[in-house]
Amino acid sequence: MYKGEPTEGMEFYNLLLASDEFNSELGKVTLASGKLEAELIMFLIKNGIKGNYKRATLGTLIDLTEKNDLLDKNMISVLRDISIQRNYITHNIYALFIDLIDETILEKNDLLDSDVHLYIERAWQLKENLDRLSEIIKKKE
Repeated sequence: MYKGEPTEGMEFYNLLLASDEFNSELGKVTLASGKLEAELIMFLIKNGIKGNYKRATLGTLIDLTEKNDLLDKNMISVLRDISIQRNYITHNIYALFIDLIDETILEKNDLLDSDVHLYIERAWQLKENLDRLSEIIKKKE
């Protein structure tokens, strides 16, 4: 399907959109993100932090853990980084390819059509990192 030919902008975005494998991995990122959010809520509740968690975002949950000194600075930093990555891949890909935002986390320049595989790998790695963080939070007291 991919020939290693240069592609950019909306042409590359459309290749991502047409890739069942990329969309599957992106869906798994969404599920893993929800898992991390739920584990953070459970962690906060276990630690006596009351709140209305029904609409809490990942960023809000991270802020609450930091504000209440429940995790060390390194873990907070890792959680913030993963939140930025998750937000970028779920909210900014289209904006990236219409030049609404600058290239930061994901490449948009000098791409080949086969770089769809790079995006698939990035989504897979993010899902793995979200899952691992969920397990770490789940085991915390």
